[in-house]
Formats: sequence, structure tokens, C-alpha cells
Amino acid sequence: MSLDLTGKTAAELKAMVVNAENILAGPNVKQHVKAAEFRDAAKLALSTRRVLPPGSRAEPNPSLEAATARIKSVAADALIRFDLSPATAKAQGVTTPHALLSASGAPKTGGGVRTKKFKRCPYISYRGAGGIAMLQYAVPLEGSEGFWSGGRTSVGSAESKTGFDTAMDEDAAVAAFFEALTEIAPART
Repeated sequence: MSLDLTGKTAAELKAMVVNAENILAGPNVKQHVKAAEFRDAAKLALSTRRVLPPGSRAEPNPSLEAATARIKSVAADALIRFDLSPATAKAQGVTTPHALLSASGAPKTGGGVRTKKFKRCPYISYRGAGGIAMLQYAVPLEGSEGFWSGGRTSVGSAESKTGFDTAMDEDAAVAAFFEALTEIAPART
């Protein structure tokens, strides 16, 4: 096997470290030398990236935690005020409706994180016939202070894929999100 690990993701490298340590803890002494080489190579590759070592957790970010809690509270309020069910969206002609929150009930992770535009970007969104209503808190790659954004965007736009770039006041972002919902989602009676 080759020790060229340049194409490996951080998750793959972390898994390699764990697997190698499991082999080293096992009774098969013949594999220990090779396992140690892979573990050391994976640790070296991880050290050159801006990732945490296996088993570590990121330091808490109070601003991010507060923003996530606020987004969840806004989502709860939105679900009370509007009919945001996938069935209702489909009845309006939306072929792929958005769930407001992730399956676990937490805010979703923005596409801007997957494309390395943002370090963190918890958000909620609803896709209606007139576009997508979004509320996000984005933390840029450099720095720990994030910014709020909210409003309506069209399906397929850059904002719908990676999040908004424009910073807003928190209350203004929430208000813009609710205004967008008013335009594209049916109110509960």
C-alpha cells in the first residue's frame, strides 16, 4: 500500500489513525510496523490541515451557540405561524420541498460550509412556490464572529446553494425571514 495520503479527507485520515491504533493494540505483531507507519503518516497529514486531532472537540463558540438557539426558536415560531409541511409545498407545485430543520431537529448546515465559503453556517429554510425563505448565521473562514442574514431568494441562485453574503442585524434578518415566509407560505388559521 502507498503512504501518499494527499487525496484523503480529514475524516478518512482520522479513521486511518483509529484503525492503525486498533491494529497496534491487537495481538498480530506482524502488522504493527506497517500500522505504525500508516498511523504516523495519517497524523502528519492531519497536522498540516486545520482540523482537530481524533477525539478532540472544537472549543465552544458562545456566539454560535446563541445563534443556533435563536434559529431553533425562530423555527418553532415559524411552524406555529405557517403551514410549512412538505405536503403543502407539493400542493403548491414545489417538486422538492425543504424541511425547515434537519431530521434531528437542529438547524441545517449551509452549502457554504461544504464549499468552504464559511467555517460554520447553521440555517433554516422553506421552499415555496415563490422561492426560498432563509435565515442563517454564517461564521467566515477567518475569525470567529459570524453574521446574520435572512430573506427570500430564488431557486437555483447562488444564495440558495451557499447562503447569503450580506450581513444584517439579527432582528432585521429574522424579520426578513418572516416577511419572506409571508410571501411564499400559507399562514395557519
